[in-house]
Amino acid sequence: MSLALRSFSTVKDANAALQAAGTRYLGGGTLVVRAANEGDVSVSSLVRVTDPGLSRIAVSGGDVRLGASVTMAAILRHPELTALAPAARA
Repeated sequence: MSLALRSFSTVKDANAALQAAGTRYLGGGTLVVRAANEGDVSVSSLVRVTDPGLSRIAVSGGDVRLGASVTMAAILRHPELTALAPAARA
């Protein structure tokens, strides 16, 4: 199965591309890539946004904010998120 990956600099542009059948948003990527690898024929194209703010991890006091494009690998590398490491490895 062929899988196209399209990158956009803004969420607005990516949302327009998501209107096409078989297109899914690629954030951190875990579930949608797994679905494509397992032969989910409804996935033919992936859309991602390159805005660096979507990959940001912010920790303030007891609050953690993860951008939509944060990967499990980024969570594993973050020194203040060691409590999330088991979930990120799963």
